Amino acid sequence: MGISTETTLLLVEDRQSDAAFVEQMLVEHRGDFGVSDDPSIEIDAVEHVDSLSAGVERVTDGDIDIVLLDLGLPDSNGLETVSTMLEHTATVPVIVLTGQKGMGVEAIKRGAQDYLVKGRLNADLLVRTITYAIERARISEDLRDRNHQLELINQILRTDLRNDVSMIVGRTDQLRERIDGDDRATVDAILEASNHALELTDTAATVIDVIAERPTADLQPYNLRRVLTAELERFRTDTDAKLTLEWEPDECESVSVAGTPMLSAVFEKLLANAAGDADRTDVMITVTVECTNDRVSVSIADTGEEMSEARKRQLVDPIQSVTAQAGISADWYFVRTVLESVGGDLSIENNAPQGTVVTVSLDRISGD
Repeated sequence: MGISTETTLLLVEDRQSDAAFVEQMLVEHRGDFGVSDDPSIEIDAVEHVDSLSAGVERVTDGDIDIVLLDLGLPDSNGLETVSTMLEHTATVPVIVLTGQKGMGVEAIKRGAQDYLVKGRLNADLLVRTITYAIERARISEDLRDRNHQLELINQILRTDLRNDVSMIVGRTDQLRERIDGDDRATVDAILEASNHALELTDTAATVIDVIAERPTADLQPYNLRRVLTAELERFRTDTDAKLTLEWEPDECESVSVAGTPMLSAVFEKLLANAAGDADRTDVMITVTVECTNDRVSVSIADTGEEMSEARKRQLVDPIQSVTAQAGISADWYFVRTVLESVGGDLSIENNAPQGTVVTVSLDRISGD
């Protein structure tokens, strides 16, 4: 839509008296539009047409920022009026003018931004309705743009970049079999870095999935035992770390938590972090699940290196991380993003006598 400081409003109304009344209020209160943090909206021009066909033609020509649409016009009547208008403008907000409140509600269901009831219209209501309709349309357009950008980045990560890195891994692996000595060590380093790049593309693509889904994602009940069991079994097959699982009390084994399909990946990455940070084959990891009436916590304790207090704050504090992005890995960003989307919390403490304890807290929810 591209709302600027100068806004053009199209009034589609066949009754001259009603049109004159609305135009007068718009002119007299043109300086009142806008919201507290962005008062720049100004109705710079009001154009008036008296039929739906003329309104559709004018909107199609472009440079219209908002439409006030009467539902009773010479060439159209009722809800089909708003449907026809919306067919010709995907981004311009449409406010319906109607004599019936119920008709306005139905118009919103069909895609109108809002409605105004004739006979109850005053300047304050008109200004507020137009302002918020413009703001909502602006936010919707920003979301559409963001989603398109995410789709593009997603395609680059999952296809173009991944294909190229996969080719590097394959060719480097072939080259490794043909050389020895110092050159082989160099090739091994390239192969390790390439495999890590593949892992990063997977993580980054999953982060994009979380960001894209978060505004509309519905939380569902997930049986925590099933989620943890699957990830722990996978972890045991991939590492040599010693792993134990404790439920305190035992009844916690049957609890469900509020989550999304991304929840299992959170535990996957935290377990990998517990094993990786220690950088030892004899690391011991203890997973403890505790529950109350409304919350469930999962603590992952390792016997590796302890984190500094600054590092802990950096990983759990989203405000701090804005000024220290270089220290945040994609995996940690992913964990935090998913937890934020499901209303979860993350805390990090030292383990006694050595190591780190990372705790995830989630809402307990009824359901299997």
